[in-house]
Amino acid sequence: MGKFNSLFQPLEVRRCTIPNRIVMTPMGTNFAENTGEMSFLHIDYYEQRAQGGAGLIIVENACVDYPAGSNGTTQLRLDLDSYIPRMFKLTETIHKHDTKIAVQLNHAGASAVAERINMQPVSASDLPNKKGGAIPRPLTKDEIYSIVENYAKAAKRAQIAGFDAVEIHCGHSYLISQFLSPLTNNRTDEFGGSYENRARFASLILKAVREAVGPFFPILIRISADEFLPGGNTLEDTLQLLEYFQEEADIIDVSCGLVDSIQYQIDANYLKDGWRTYLATAVKEKFNKPVITVGNIRDPKVANEIVESEQADFIGLGRQFVADPQWPLKVKEGRLDEIRKCISCNIGCSGHRIGLNRPIRCTINPSVNEGEAYKNQKV
Repeated sequence: MGKFNSLFQPLEVRRCTIPNRIVMTPMGTNFAENTGEMSFLHIDYYEQRAQGGAGLIIVENACVDYPAGSNGTTQLRLDLDSYIPRMFKLTETIHKHDTKIAVQLNHAGASAVAERINMQPVSASDLPNKKGGAIPRPLTKDEIYSIVENYAKAAKRAQIAGFDAVEIHCGHSYLISQFLSPLTNNRTDEFGGSYENRARFASLILKAVREAVGPFFPILIRISADEFLPGGNTLEDTLQLLEYFQEEADIIDVSCGLVDSIQYQIDANYLKDGWRTYLATAVKEKFNKPVITVGNIRDPKVANEIVESEQADFIGLGRQFVADPQWPLKVKEGRLDEIRKCISCNIGCSGHRIGLNRPIRCTINPSVNEGEAYKNQKV
């Protein structure tokens, strides 16, 4: 491991010891069954990343309120107990490789597509979450409190299913983000206006989830620390908002961007490795909590320097884990010349899934689902 020693130090969070600092961040795949159940193809996909040395895998967003909260064509669900058994099969499989596993819980809000959910999307207000987007219906207070309860129930199901933690998605133009952002929240009641009011929905969810899972179960939150849009939340705004809902969070997963600034959310290829890290550092310095930094991190030297210099506690890799599920193992063993580095083309991963509703693929990984099996093929 040598010069990359900082990447392979364990870190304990509550009673969960994460064996290294490399996190597979949540990223949709379209591998789930049409019913929202975890497929065996899906399990194989995540197992390859565990075998490759990930310290923590955060499974892609699971719906807590179907159909209104659904995102994507084949999204995982945790809104019913019937989804627990297959999720338990996943966690059992991942734990065989000494990897910890979390699942991200989410409600799409105005990001839901009306033609897929067969109803008008809901949101904080009647403001679309992107230019030209569908006009959503503002949630009533009763509906808001019902969704809070649904998050708590889904978190408990995740705990029963054997997950080591849950992540609450508070960014990227999904429902909680739609309450936090002034671009999508013009409410005049206790859920709109001031920082405290816009953060109230997130705060209620975090408190309800903590009550559901108890004091020893780690909770992560993912945020868009800077929305990078005129009139949207800046880093300074987010640091103010976090004061009202970070208390129950054990790790803060620091991302950025909304749908209309997606080149920062799903990094364009011209953005350098680790360019977002200053956002994570600012959150870490203010709240003194472990943070995950993300953003085009492909070079092990950059990743190790970030952790070694305490700019962030964890390195989040998304598309890089699609491109090469063995990135951690290759780094640890010094096989840097064997790493398939993500080129941030966003064709097979984001383009297939978001643009074409297909399962993800990868321009530089010929076998996303079969690991290194292609090497055994004879020409």
